[in-house]
Amino acid sequence: MVFDIGIDRSDREPLQSQIAREIRVAVLSGRLRPQSKLPSTRALAAELSVARATVVEAYEQLQGEGYVETRGGAATRIAAELPDALLAVPKPMAGAGPMQIRAERQRDPARPFRAGLVDYANFPHDDWGRILGRVWRNPPIHLLEQRSVFGLPELRLAIARHLYEWRGISCNAAQVIVTAGGADAFDLVRRACLKNGQKIWMEDPAYPTARRIFGQGGVTPVSVPVDSEGLVVAKGRILAESARAAFVTPARQYPTGVTMPIARRLELLAWAKDNDSLIVEDDYDSEFRYVGRPLPALSTLDTGARVVYSGSFSKVFSPLVRLGYLVVPPTMADAFAEARRQHDAQVSVMAQPALAEFMESGAFAVHIRRMRRIYAARRAALLEALKPGEGKLYEIEASPAGLMLMLRLPQGRNDEALSAKLLKQGIETTPLSPHHAKRPGKPGLLLSFAGFTESDLRTSAAKLMAAL
Repeated sequence: MVFDIGIDRSDREPLQSQIAREIRVAVLSGRLRPQSKLPSTRALAAELSVARATVVEAYEQLQGEGYVETRGGAATRIAAELPDALLAVPKPMAGAGPMQIRAERQRDPARPFRAGLVDYANFPHDDWGRILGRVWRNPPIHLLEQRSVFGLPELRLAIARHLYEWRGISCNAAQVIVTAGGADAFDLVRRACLKNGQKIWMEDPAYPTARRIFGQGGVTPVSVPVDSEGLVVAKGRILAESARAAFVTPARQYPTGVTMPIARRLELLAWAKDNDSLIVEDDYDSEFRYVGRPLPALSTLDTGARVVYSGSFSKVFSPLVRLGYLVVPPTMADAFAEARRQHDAQVSVMAQPALAEFMESGAFAVHIRRMRRIYAARRAALLEALKPGEGKLYEIEASPAGLMLMLRLPQGRNDEALSAKLLKQGIETTPLSPHHAKRPGKPGLLLSFAGFTESDLRTSAAKLMAAL
């Protein structure tokens, strides 16, 4: 029987009395049941660092009180029969106790077009499992002692190489910071670069999580409208010319899906130079582009070390990995390191060496190319299925990249109420208007296609049009 006994050597109560009291309480609370075996006097004395005679005396006291029984040559046990009055202890509170964890309501199985899902069926489970097993079955000492605030060096090097090959970003591993995903990355940027009373431009509509995180710590988000070319820099200058930073998603603006052209990117960089400001570029799913060649990352145009680049493995690999990264200018590395140390938020090392090996072997690039073909087919199937309703029920805005598309609804439609109505019919959509800083925003429905088969997407598209 394993149970906790606490003794206080500074207490005036004798140690043997404390031991007896702890065991007595365990019996009365039901933690020690009748006939439970107690540790031997020698074992318990060693565990508590007391003389064996002290434990013997405690057991003798309990035996005299009728709580324990000892038979020649056998272990000391809790008495088989105890007075009913002793066992009439209050019942534990509802939900209390180790075997009474309250069951949480399980979310219903995913249905089109639930956001945030990727294709789990085509994830390379076997390869990933083999690498994880090989790494951790007999891990090298340096992994167990890994203490870098920026993450595992091997993974940082692999990320730097991947960004150069896929996004044209030239950086060294020392500039790469491994994060626990997008939210952790945004929080780290805020702590390292923004102060109480400063302002940051936020796209409108925007990613709600980013707006919430950057609005903490006394920082004021300034909502800057988005047009067909992304964040309107001229409007931002009017609203808050001297803002300390701007948060943008130029490769595929979330949630509208528009791509920021070169001219607008250069305009944004010019503003940052004029005001000694920072640009946070979130490039969360740029690897999945289906039409034309992707524009270079905004950071590749940065000659003034003003762009912090953020990415995540949640969309391109798996949300379960819970890893992402930042690329920071060399001049900012110390500020980020200090912010990480003060916050003491270490990223789990478990997946890092396996992901580094997966990337360096070339398997990561193969996986992305394979998933891009699968997602392109699903995107095409959904677009084809939605065509009959275009112009009559909605306007389709299909970004050339990413894992979702948007249906623009006629002005005046309540997209939140409509989304709730569709949910009752087994169709999961994300309303657009809550992404706007001021309500009501422009109505629309976001449809994610990544986690569903072409057949399921066609069926759900037909149900969606019928419901509308």
